[in-house]
Amino acid sequence: MALNRDRALDEIKAAIGPEFGHSTAVGFRVYRGSIVAVCQDGTILPAASANPPSPMVAIAGVCRDFRDNTGTGVVSDMVGDEPVHVMRRTFALPFDVAPTWANLNAPVYAVDDETVTLTENAGTEAAPVNRLQVGTLIGFDLSGTPYVKIG
Repeated sequence: MALNRDRALDEIKAAIGPEFGHSTAVGFRVYRGSIVAVCQDGTILPAASANPPSPMVAIAGVCRDFRDNTGTGVVSDMVGDEPVHVMRRTFALPFDVAPTWANLNAPVYAVDDETVTLTENAGTEAAPVNRLQVGTLIGFDLSGTPYVKIG
């Protein structure tokens, strides 16, 4: 599953990491609220994307804005490779399998640009596919919603 529109995330106010502007990789679009990876060339794209223009090296954070660099969008200020800022904060991110308090302080990995998991390896023993770490599970609110600190 991957995002096909912007989303708003619940956030716990805590120390905020620095925000950096990145260009969106050619041929990709990122949505506000999407988890994005940074490539070796410094561009960003949705986490776990296939065929990146250069190798994905890390999770950059969560996009502050939408940006379409596919070359197929309507001309606007949200189209092209103008920088989009990426937030490094504490967010309520959806998990593929619900974590528990036993997972507190565990590393959290990107499944795609909206979902996270506690499982690093997405492949098989013979062909491992290591996911990029998004952050750390730092706690749950009173309703049981898990929060991930990025950065």
